Amino acid sequence: MLIRRRIYRFSGIALLLTFAALSADARAQDDASPSQAPIMMESMDELEIEEVEESPTQPIEEAQAPEPKPLPGPKYLNLRYDEDFSYLDGPEGSYRKDFFDPIKHIHLTDDLTLSIGGSFQMRLEAETDRAFGASDPSQDTLLLHRYFLHADLRYRKLARIFFEGVNVMIEDRDLRLLGIQENRWDFHQLFLDVRPLGEEIPLTVRFGRQELQYGNQRFISPLDWANTRRRFDGVKVFYEHEKFDIDAFYVRPIPIDLSEALNRKPDEYREEQHFYGLYSTYKGIPRHFFDLYFLALRDTGDLVNANGRAGDLSLYTIGGRLGGKTGPFDYEGELAGQWGKFAGDTVHAWSAALDSGFTFRDVPWTPRIGVGFDYASGDDDPGDGTHDTFNQLFPLGHKYLGLLDLVARQNILATNVNLTFKPHKKVTTRLAWHTFWNDSTRDALYNAGGAPTRRDPLGGSGHDIGNELDLTIKYVIDVHQSILLGYSHFWGNNFIRSTGPDDDADFLYFQYAFKF
Repeated sequence: MLIRRRIYRFSGIALLLTFAALSADARAQDDASPSQAPIMMESMDELEIEEVEESPTQPIEEAQAPEPKPLPGPKYLNLRYDEDFSYLDGPEGSYRKDFFDPIKHIHLTDDLTLSIGGSFQMRLEAETDRAFGASDPSQDTLLLHRYFLHADLRYRKLARIFFEGVNVMIEDRDLRLLGIQENRWDFHQLFLDVRPLGEEIPLTVRFGRQELQYGNQRFISPLDWANTRRRFDGVKVFYEHEKFDIDAFYVRPIPIDLSEALNRKPDEYREEQHFYGLYSTYKGIPRHFFDLYFLALRDTGDLVNANGRAGDLSLYTIGGRLGGKTGPFDYEGELAGQWGKFAGDTVHAWSAALDSGFTFRDVPWTPRIGVGFDYASGDDDPGDGTHDTFNQLFPLGHKYLGLLDLVARQNILATNVNLTFKPHKKVTTRLAWHTFWNDSTRDALYNAGGAPTRRDPLGGSGHDIGNELDLTIKYVIDVHQSILLGYSHFWGNNFIRSTGPDDDADFLYFQYAFKF
């Protein structure tokens, strides 16, 4: 089979990359003492290196000198343009060596530096009855793979050009192709940064095509789970301070237009859509944060609202986010309200979210038990002239509302209980149980992309949508590579059973990722 040959081919590439990175890591470890080896922590979005604080457990007269903290080294982020390799200016021995150091922070002149990087990712997916049995075929197995390559040219702190190219492909898709699955040979990002007030004043103006990410990605995210990743054309002005950050932006979202069979290059923004706002973060409280934001979305594309009316959208969102860590306890809460006009209806909608957890640090495998709550309003009466369905904007719903992506942050009340543990320092396992209800029985169930999938106009199908079980196992091979294995199952309840086919949905996937 074609897909089997593709799997063998990319498995071979993955093995070669793994061997190269492990060999490079071994050479780097020869130049570092055991106390300098990094401890890797994983998340769904990026790799993090955590510095360990040593505390003496012996009497003072017997205690040895404290071991040095881990040396700086490569740290790959979800927003690749935020990566910093300036530590390579230090003398040899002041940082951990890496195989890709020669293409990072290259001094073309005393003031001009160039960094080159990229990534490769392959994901094999098998889905069954994601439409609850309403699609034909009901089962699909496909292979997603993507390639990013970027160049970051900087003139001191005064100016910068960042370019990133992309090639995203899909193999053996039997169901309808989605815009988030394929985008061949395009430029993904291209922007210019300037500091108009000088390099010592951290005020930056950014022009061009760029990714955006704010808060915990509930409303604005590059959507890394998508094979394509999300980006915008526009301008952003941002100021970074020790205690606070503030951003202002005006951008135009860039969809992948499949109507031209991916032949139109480069991709273009939607002329009918305008997105702008302010986002601020206060960092003055140790181990805590506080965000405030205002977001506006204008769309003249004759959209259809939740009440079935077509027209323009003028939407305004104001909200805040608070969170942090205290000992073994972590928490985060977010609250947002929306107003405006949608196809003549007056918008009144709101959303709330809360996540918290407790980590047992002195227990083997350091388990963390967490709970989550997510709410977004729905519309009760299609004929009352108001539009109460919350608009999720440009989110990473995959992170919060089930990995099957059957649920959006619109007309939903969801809870989850989750358990995360580390059977090995490089392996993180997470198990989550989700329960979903709709807020309004007369409004629709929306999928992760915000499209309505089920509706009972009379409201007789009740609130109970269903339950989902998600299992993920992530193995971080080294700073460059990771493997992710996941399985999800959805059980439909009264709302699903009363509105059409009600087969249970399954999702199984295997992913290999390499960054440099």
